[in-house]
Amino acid sequence: MMITYKSRFLIRAEVWYDNEADDTRSVDWIVYYQRSSPVSGAKTKFFYTYVIDLAQKPEQLQSNLNKDTAYKIRRARERDKIVCECCDPRDPAVMGHFEQMYNAFAAMKGLPRLERARMESMAAAGALDLSAAKDAEGHVLVYHANYRDNHRATGIELPSLYRKLSDSAERNLIGRANRYLTWNEIMRYKELGLKYFDFGGWYNGSDPAMLKINDFKRGFGGAVLREYQCEQILTLKGWLAFRAASLVERAKLFPARSKQAAADAQPDIVHDPIPARMD
Repeated sequence: MMITYKSRFLIRAEVWYDNEADDTRSVDWIVYYQRSSPVSGAKTKFFYTYVIDLAQKPEQLQSNLNKDTAYKIRRARERDKIVCECCDPRDPAVMGHFEQMYNAFAAMKGLPRLERARMESMAAAGALDLSAAKDAEGHVLVYHANYRDNHRATGIELPSLYRKLSDSAERNLIGRANRYLTWNEIMRYKELGLKYFDFGGWYNGSDPAMLKINDFKRGFGGAVLREYQCEQILTLKGWLAFRAASLVERAKLFPARSKQAAADAQPDIVHDPIPARMD
């Protein structure tokens, strides 16, 4: 399956896992996400992620949770009365609310706004799984948008307004809701017969905030996996856009280049065991 959408003036395409591309004659730019081996002729880089093997029994999956994660899941369910719901991403009203929360979340983190055409293309193909954790009054605390096929589900967007809140009790509530929604997804995907739940990334650096996200993922008990992300530019229009974007990015990075030189020279190391691939 190939996801195709228009981004600015380019036609972009995505192929996930080890699937093959469809007809690319009208495509300017194609990205292959999380492959077990590189694509011939494509620009390739390593991609690290964190995965849960859903072939395990429910009791084993639960025992893999660390103490803190297990407690917060129980509290979210029993005391906070958090409700996890599947949403229809093809409903414009649902997508509109998701987009509104995502854009507020992105503004706080300095990220680009939601690429709605990409989300809608995934939804139309039946590959976008959207779920929400709501409080006892029915207010959405966090959304999870996952790319999903019959084999695997991967987290792509997880917006909440956690950073906006100054009250520690409310922030902690959202943190528990986020864990409960993740656990709900793991159990739901297992029931559907998927083989893996994928958190959609693993950070190999020293930024404390990013390492806390790693700790969140590690609390569910899984393994670090190294895969490949591959990129092909197929048209002259695509190449021109790529060169222009590269020049803009270099201009932004130039003032900080000397400060980052030492950090960039550090080796990319993962201390968890890394399987070569998932069969």
